[in-house]
Amino acid sequence: MPTSVTDSCRLCGAPIDAQDARRRLCSICDDYAQHVALHSNKGLERIVGELQNQPLFREPARRGH
Repeated sequence: MPTSVTDSCRLCGAPIDAQDARRRLCSICDDYAQHVALHSNKGLERIVGELQNQPLFREPARRGH
């Protein structure tokens, strides 16, 4: 049974399912943010905030993953 779309990813703007709504990240952006957080030894929310403000991330996100 498919889940309904309730929100959009806060990094790329892609629609996300209700099961992903807790972090408000699509599965691709969530995996990427976790990877960066692990390698930088920073918290996930801090990394997401930094990624939201980087023009290098936002431009490719507009075209899709």
